[in-house]
Amino acid sequence: MRAALVPWPHAVSLDDTTTAVLDPGRVVIRADDSLRDARAWLEGEFARLTAGAGDSPPVRVVLLTGEAPHDVPPASGIAPEEVAPDERHTVTIAPGEVTITGPCPQAVLRGAATLVQLVECAAGRLPVGRIADGPGLAWRGLMLDVVRHPFRLAEIRRVVDLLTRYKLNVLHLHLTDSDGWRLQSASRPGLDATSPGELITRRDLDALTAYAVARGVTIVPEIDLPGHSLAAIRAYPELAAGRAAARLGYVDPAAPGAESFIEEAVTEFARASQGRFVHIGGDEPFGMPFEAYTRAVRCAVRAAHDAGRPVVAWQETVRAGALGRGDLVQLWIGAETSIDADAKKAELPEAAHPFVDQMVELFALAPSDGPAAAEAGLPVLLSSSDVLYLDRPYADEADDAEGEARRARLGFRDYPPKTLRQMFDWTPESLVAGLDVRIAGVEAAIWSETITGFDDLAFLLLPRLPVAAERAWTRERTSWDDHQARLRPHVAVWQATGWGAAFRPAISD
Repeated sequence: MRAALVPWPHAVSLDDTTTAVLDPGRVVIRADDSLRDARAWLEGEFARLTAGAGDSPPVRVVLLTGEAPHDVPPASGIAPEEVAPDERHTVTIAPGEVTITGPCPQAVLRGAATLVQLVECAAGRLPVGRIADGPGLAWRGLMLDVVRHPFRLAEIRRVVDLLTRYKLNVLHLHLTDSDGWRLQSASRPGLDATSPGELITRRDLDALTAYAVARGVTIVPEIDLPGHSLAAIRAYPELAAGRAAARLGYVDPAAPGAESFIEEAVTEFARASQGRFVHIGGDEPFGMPFEAYTRAVRCAVRAAHDAGRPVVAWQETVRAGALGRGDLVQLWIGAETSIDADAKKAELPEAAHPFVDQMVELFALAPSDGPAAAEAGLPVLLSSSDVLYLDRPYADEADDAEGEARRARLGFRDYPPKTLRQMFDWTPESLVAGLDVRIAGVEAAIWSETITGFDDLAFLLLPRLPVAAERAWTRERTSWDDHQARLRPHVAVWQATGWGAAFRPAISD
């Protein structure tokens, strides 16, 4: 049987000639106190599923802590938590009882996600047998831009739930940008007025973090410095050192008090992070002199380290030579990235033409960033815009007029549209071919320039996010046709769980 499981498990021995009936309304869950979060999540999932007629026998679901399965290799990469959990687990299905065993709560939660998918997609009639599973990579994430579109806290929690379903374990929140500053600042209250929507307080972030941890997801907060800082400069004009603000803005470390601003802001974010890392941004410092950029990045890295946090930073930061042991370089500029300067200038007023030249100059340096990370011995987090930026427009046609209207409106137009099949055709290793680097993990990214509401997010994320989840989790190279067949039953689940605006192609490619 090829069960409708995404991502595909490591070892599967299921026999659908003998089935066990699991009615969500007639399940008894047994677990010790250490597994209360996994139990609560599973109870919530079963509660939302439609119960049957009630004439099926009750089924026990037993959650246990125990040894990891010996036939599953341990994950490689770097975990986002302070202590790396072993997420390997087994799901054993027998008539009348399902047992999920793993060495820690996160492992049991991953097995519970497998069980929920089986119940949803097999109408409660489960094949008997065993699944032994575990991730290929320890870091499996999504970067969500909550500035350009200010997603509400309730919407962010829905994203956490989606990550849990597909065994992703990191939600990287892009919390500052030129458009605003979402996280409340104790040291610089003037930033609060720049928030484009609901201000996220420290208390809010702590509650969101607790919600995510209970679902096996680590929140990594990002402060984007020194570029992408126009909002900060509007609140505190002195940070520009009297220069005319660049198109996206940058904090000039030569300005009086600018280094203190960077130190204080990064320290706040580092202390707000309850995981292992804080993200310090560092991308696209357009118009910023290299010496100033290097000084600012080094200041930010030093502040994070002094606060006890190693950093994740976008790939441009490797040029500053500031990252050290324990830090991660996030490679995002895909090999296909190119800028047609003449065409770009034709779209913009003449005053913006120097900005285009700055883009061309900076992106020309990108091919050297991966080798520089390798030479420095820095692990890399893979977020290639070629296949992992989920705000790329769809090339496939949608199956109805509403979908076509959304497809025409959504997505960053500097990225040429790609088909779903093209977005599937990669492996983590292929993204760093020829580089001797340690892969920390895989992280998809969704930027929100074109998003106007939650349904737009659903349209861009699905069905492409499960591809990233499968590539990060599944060691076996799965085929496009197989992945599509396994994912097809999930469309009804998306409809039932508030993600019904997901993109539906007219013809599968």
